[in-house]
Amino acid sequence: MNPSALITAVVVFLTAAISHAAKAPMSDEKMQKEATHIVTGKVLDVTTSVEKSKIETHPGTHKDTIYTITVEVQDIAKGAGPQKGQKITILAWKPHTRMPNLPGLQGHEVIPAKGNTATFHLVGGGKEPYAPLLPNGMKIKTAE
Repeated sequence: MNPSALITAVVVFLTAAISHAAKAPMSDEKMQKEATHIVTGKVLDVTTSVEKSKIETHPGTHKDTIYTITVEVQDIAKGAGPQKGQKITILAWKPHTRMPNLPGLQGHEVIPAKGNTATFHLVGGGKEPYAPLLPNGMKIKTAE
């Protein structure tokens, strides 16, 4: 193989891999800026389902675990919409199956359990469920 063609192929491969790499954790300041809503609440329920990935679109078999988190809002630090005492739905995810195993987003770092109190840096709302910022938009404060 021609050395310049080999170098070009490696550069193209690395560029593709980097463009789909895992996302670095966000600073508190960046999360404050990017979140449309910041709430603290108690997790009332967490359910899971495995679904065809909407994140990974390359050819292959790609499935994600979707976490549906029901939270009772206790405090609101940013955003209009959720009210204290209101139950909101938050959707988070982690990869379940990647075939072929490609580099890419790894979903949310932590998923709170039922009974946890957590702070959520969110986007969305309205007719759509809320989504935590990736990858660290949920911070568990207490566990029961």
